[in-house]
Amino acid sequence: MPRPRKPLAAQTGHLTKETQETRKYEESLVNAGKDELENIPAALFLDAVAKKEYKRTLENLRKIDLINNLDRAALISYANSYALYVKTCKEIKDTGFVSVINGRPNPLFAIMNQAKKEMETAGKVLGMSPTARLQAASSKTKVQAEELEGMFGDI
Repeated sequence: MPRPRKPLAAQTGHLTKETQETRKYEESLVNAGKDELENIPAALFLDAVAKKEYKRTLENLRKIDLINNLDRAALISYANSYALYVKTCKEIKDTGFVSVINGRPNPLFAIMNQAKKEMETAGKVLGMSPTARLQAASSKTKVQAEELEGMFGDI
């Protein structure tokens, strides 16, 4: 099975000009808007913590231009998982860090770990890993260098 295709900005191999132009065009055809990211119904969030995390994360992802309408569900999932994680951590702290209840592991730890895994999964999908952010920075640098070279030539 072939590996998933990387966006043109994340390509590190040498591509011909023709291949680059073709891929740039293909990516422009699947580029979704960003207008549906703002007004999310409150019913989709677990609580105010989730909504606040959604807005905070959305603002940061917009700064590095890694999000569009198609990522909305993943971002909502991330925010709700974050809120569940925070709520579970508070509950564990309030109950006094009891790791075993009646001879069984505390179910709050299982909920907390599952929420953490869901946050990590959604975060990877959204490009929130350090590797994804570095690739985004690399692609921006590459685009800026190409623009300068186009304006001033190879000085």
